[in-house]
Amino acid sequence: MFDVIMVPIDGSDYGYEAADIAIEIAQKFSSKIAAVHVLEEFSLNSFDSQEDSGDEILAKITEKAGKFGIEVTEHLLTADPLRDMKFIVEQTRADLVVIHAHGSNNNRFVSFEDNNVSDTQIGSVSERLLRTCEVPVLLVK
Repeated sequence: MFDVIMVPIDGSDYGYEAADIAIEIAQKFSSKIAAVHVLEEFSLNSFDSQEDSGDEILAKITEKAGKFGIEVTEHLLTADPLRDMKFIVEQTRADLVVIHAHGSNNNRFVSFEDNNVSDTQIGSVSERLLRTCEVPVLLVK
């Protein structure tokens, strides 16, 4: 049913929850996972530190999925997640996108409790994917 499941991962706990769901679905359908981490185009952090952090984030997903025999392709990209995520979905040839409703924002991770985030709010990248993506999007809350 799903050959490639794309999971955008930002390093937040919420992103890892979405990756866990993607791994469960991949097990059931013998799917591959396209793990995507986007480096910010304009950041105060050095590119090297962003790249190292992104490699670690993707490696966690690959390691966890590998325990279940799931093949993972890691994609470490420099882009604008809000603007470019639909294109990234197309390039990974994903049949399904699994993304959490919330993620990080400029390395300040969203906290439902600390920021009074309601259950009805979703992040801008998730919202844009729901509106524009041509493949199914599973929104994890």
